[in-house]
Amino acid sequence: MDYTFSNVSNRIVRSEIREILKWTRKPGVISFGGGLPDASLFPLEDITRITAEVLEKKGYLALQYGPTEGEPPMLEALSAHMKSYGDDTTPEQICITSSSQQGLDLMGLLFLDEGAPIIMELPSYLGAIQVFRRCLADMRGIPLDDEGMDLNALVKELDKLAKEGKKPRFIYVIPDFQNPSGITMSLARRKELVKISADRGIPLLEDSPYRELSFTGETLPSLWTLSGGKGVIMMKTFSKTLFPGMRMGWVVADPFVIDKVVMLKQSVDLCTPSFTQLILAEYIKQGKMKETLNKAIACYKPKREAMLNALEKYMPKEVKWSKPSGGMFLWVVLPEKLDTKEIFMTAIEHNVAYVTGRPFHCDNSGGNTMRLNYSFPSIEQIDTGIQRLADAIKEVL
Repeated sequence: MDYTFSNVSNRIVRSEIREILKWTRKPGVISFGGGLPDASLFPLEDITRITAEVLEKKGYLALQYGPTEGEPPMLEALSAHMKSYGDDTTPEQICITSSSQQGLDLMGLLFLDEGAPIIMELPSYLGAIQVFRRCLADMRGIPLDDEGMDLNALVKELDKLAKEGKKPRFIYVIPDFQNPSGITMSLARRKELVKISADRGIPLLEDSPYRELSFTGETLPSLWTLSGGKGVIMMKTFSKTLFPGMRMGWVVADPFVIDKVVMLKQSVDLCTPSFTQLILAEYIKQGKMKETLNKAIACYKPKREAMLNALEKYMPKEVKWSKPSGGMFLWVVLPEKLDTKEIFMTAIEHNVAYVTGRPFHCDNSGGNTMRLNYSFPSIEQIDTGIQRLADAIKEVL
């Protein structure tokens, strides 16, 4: 058979990270590569019980097609959950998605044409770069510092685009415990970014997978809240805070935007499974989500400390790293002469794995960077793995 594939399908390439992570299956390898929650946090007994309750009380509803925007109990539960974190939201401002990755896919369908300029952080989430690249967007990366996106550099890029007669379709940011860097945008930067967005009429895409995983007990106001819900589209997911296997996320936006998202979603999957929605709605309603989040923070905070301590103890002085106050990742920067892809196999020989940094850069820079995950490995594995990684880097240096 002679298949003629679309241009879109021919632009898709295998994820470099997924190819690298195959090596983590090697026996004895300690992996800092994935973004996996600690499986010990999965509340199997509660989910088993609630699933039985949903089937008994709402079985015929749970196994049927549902509204594209989401089951009403789920929309109400998410609205209440967000309000508990200071984000005032109504059910009419929410559309359920199959994880936040589908939310990103819908944003690509909603906003992007070939050559459309967008602004994003440098580095930024690989899954977003994959979506935007597939859409042939003109991605303009803005560097990060310890307070988040460099807004002076942002204004210069916006002015440059304006001189070219172009206006970005949106500015994509991950303000809280950013993936991959672990950096949190400061309150002053958040306020200024919202002002820049409003003054220039450029929507903000706020990706917020980790917001609830704060190790300090505090969360800064979201861009959604600072803007009063105007000009900001927020994407959320349960994959990092609860359980990725349920593939459940949501988009928050002005009802006019949500209506557009719903129409696009109808052409993609009709609706997200009612069954999982009703289970999670009850899970939230019974207060179990807060319990799981508190357990996750108690689990991840000491792991973060263990990784920071091990980096300080074992790494050569030429190596630098971020110090996240929440989330799942931290960012390591090696001397510019080194390429983390080239030294990956040396690390594997030392039985440790990481994610190379270049794929997180829309401009293909960042060859000397890597992302490390601390949520999945044990504290003992973290100490041993960082020592192995330091030995591999010293060997190359």
